[in-house]
Amino acid sequence: MKRKIFSYAIIGIFSILIFGCEKDGINSNSKVELYLLDSYSKVENSFQIDETTIKTQSFPLISYTDFISYDSTNYTFELSDKAKYAIANMEHSVHGVAFAVKANGTLIYSGYLWPSYSSASCDWIVIDPIMTSVGNKMTVSLGYPGLFQGQVIPDNRNDSRIIEIFKNDNKLIK
Repeated sequence: MKRKIFSYAIIGIFSILIFGCEKDGINSNSKVELYLLDSYSKVENSFQIDETTIKTQSFPLISYTDFISYDSTNYTFELSDKAKYAIANMEHSVHGVAFAVKANGTLIYSGYLWPSYSSASCDWIVIDPIMTSVGNKMTVSLGYPGLFQGQVIPDNRNDSRIIEIFKNDNKLIK
């Protein structure tokens, strides 16, 4: 009888360990991350980044566990306090700091952390790093201060790979 109880206890413990543990609330091995760029080239007479020339830093500025959610309607990421402080403590430039968003290691889009106090305009994807301190939110926009008439910026903010990853981990807000 004791042997039977012991066997059930062992089976129960293993079941809890195998099926009950979930790392950081993430259900899949997929991830979306934001990297700063080590090097890149711009397309002539613009801030558009030639994505074939991008070399990212080795480690992400914002890892997947630091993305709390993604609102695909407003293109807004909710960030952990750790990510918020990483952005707040970096050096900002009025001409932006280049970044890349990757899904499972594949480049999805590039842009600039472009502070709202900059008087320079940008014809590429931008995130205002100053606004991340307000409610831990980071909105990805097309151009700064916005799109100019006739301007076209490729829009991969809602790329299906990004949406699927956030959806699978219940981090997607529609």
